Amino acid sequence: MAAKMRELTEQNMQEFVKEVEKRKIPLHSVLIAQHGNLLYEKYYAPYCRNKLQRMFSVTKSFTSLAIGLLEQEGKISLQDSICGYFPEYLPGRVHPWLAEMTIENMLKMQTCYNMTTYNKTSTTENWVRSFFQTEPTHRPGTLFMYDTSSSHVLCALVEKLTGEKMLDYLKEKLLRQIGFSEESYIIEDPFGTSMGGSGLMATPEDLLRTGCMLLKQEKDSYAARATEPRTATQLDGDDRWYGYQFWIPMEGTFAMLGLGGQIMLAVPEMDLVVVTTADTQGMGGAEQMILAAVREVLLKDCFPENDVEKTTLPVLRTVFEGKPCADFGKKYPLLRNRYGFTWCGVTFSEANQKGVLSYEIEGRECQLPFGIGHLEEGEFPIYKEKCASSGAWIDQHTLFIFCWLIGESVASIRFRLYFSEDGLTIHMNKTEETKYNEYMGFLNS
Repeated sequence: MAAKMRELTEQNMQEFVKEVEKRKIPLHSVLIAQHGNLLYEKYYAPYCRNKLQRMFSVTKSFTSLAIGLLEQEGKISLQDSICGYFPEYLPGRVHPWLAEMTIENMLKMQTCYNMTTYNKTSTTENWVRSFFQTEPTHRPGTLFMYDTSSSHVLCALVEKLTGEKMLDYLKEKLLRQIGFSEESYIIEDPFGTSMGGSGLMATPEDLLRTGCMLLKQEKDSYAARATEPRTATQLDGDDRWYGYQFWIPMEGTFAMLGLGGQIMLAVPEMDLVVVTTADTQGMGGAEQMILAAVREVLLKDCFPENDVEKTTLPVLRTVFEGKPCADFGKKYPLLRNRYGFTWCGVTFSEANQKGVLSYEIEGRECQLPFGIGHLEEGEFPIYKEKCASSGAWIDQHTLFIFCWLIGESVASIRFRLYFSEDGLTIHMNKTEETKYNEYMGFLNS
């Protein structure tokens, strides 16, 4: 972000709150600080300054900070295999992908699982044990898949190595120094482990103080590394990135984000921290509304205009300009899978910025053309449905392809391809309800 240092005014902050309220967001609180000074504070009854609130996935960022302290103390390395710390939970035969998984993979949400492994309603299956007993779906260290059980196990690691509850450890080493509330706590799972992915009970001011602290960290500190973009998410075609259990929702920012509108957004170049708490559950896209209001009001004129040509359908934006590590033209043989995909590959023409995703399924060879920086119209293989597709290299390993169906089916099919020395990992997802079922899940070479 080519941010300009901008001093906020009372009018700026009032306009921001009015904009969020206008969008019918059920707010609990709004706090704004710049240069470490609290400039704006508002609570909505029955919530008040000292009332603890459930911060949900904001907890993940605190788990990350605790892992950083363990690394600083020499108790762990981020490249350690997580299996080495929990031998008591390992199955008789450890899957190679599980054995490969490192603490860093878990921090980046690049585990070997496609979803959270524990059943949060179960009182019989140990939540930590389930992480090691679940069958992997793909290689770790490849693609972003949001996995709360990963954060939970990292929290269990902190508590196992320190002999303390994670939040007590953080208070002792870090948080008490900034005035974090003593009453705060983390809810425990049924087996006594703090819910490191979702259980923090704290005040909005606790989040504000933490954000201000993080803005003061040295450039080579763990906190600085944790808040850098490391994993492309592209969950809904957006440009979000993920660090070590921190979000980068906009260029030049970092954030703690929790279900329902629990947000701590920091803007380093403006020395700015914005906190909201709310209950937006059931309101689709409400979190994005809050972040959009921050961008449009508080960060006005800080973002350059998007130079991508406006089109009817979204076009993926390439953020990596180097040489991809894909072996263009190679047919990557795929491991046996339920839908009969046997190989996959990509060809690319730099001259016209077009690519082709090729694959074979049930003996039928298929080709899906896509544009780089533009939409390429064509026909979706086998179904003969009109479509328009665009692709983008997010980093040297990762190619995203979004295919928009524009005929009788109005939906999208999305491909994420990760190329490495070990081969190719593909994640597919479709939004159409009744067909295209083979385009769901993982393929591995």
